[in-house]
Amino acid sequence: MIFDEIEQANREYVASGTHAPHPVEPRRQLAIVTCMDSRIDAFASLGLMLGDAHVLRTAGARVTDDVLRSLTLSTHVLGTRTVLVLGHTRCGLYDPDGSISRRLEELMGRPPFGNSWGTFTDPVEAIDHDCRRLLVWPDRPEGLRVGGYLLDVDDGSITQVASPTVADA
Repeated sequence: MIFDEIEQANREYVASGTHAPHPVEPRRQLAIVTCMDSRIDAFASLGLMLGDAHVLRTAGARVTDDVLRSLTLSTHVLGTRTVLVLGHTRCGLYDPDGSISRRLEELMGRPPFGNSWGTFTDPVEAIDHDCRRLLVWPDRPEGLRVGGYLLDVDDGSITQVASPTVADA
């Protein structure tokens, strides 16, 4: 059973002595908003180490109200000054014909969360939209830097799709 495997792996991890405490503040003053997709290793694909960044995972790498809640803590309490939105190819929320949204509504038997599942028809446009949302977010700290990238889940490469921008004061 998976829980038994996880517990055993944790015992081995603890026994290895490789766990070192890190400060809660991200060393690189970076937060990454990325998808919950299990194919994404945000640290490895961006050359980061444990403790370098906060990683916020949400379906479709969308900047939702809950992501903003987490970013408020990250930026105002823990010193984050840069947010990277990292979408990816072959995302499950890519929904050019609306079929995913319709299927979810049928399965749930009710309207979607906040009237939106966060589906999109163009991943680049979705990343750009969410970066722009962060740049006008009323609770952003002064000088917040925001940029967006698309990760190719097949070869691991990233492409800049929203130029790094500093939010106006």
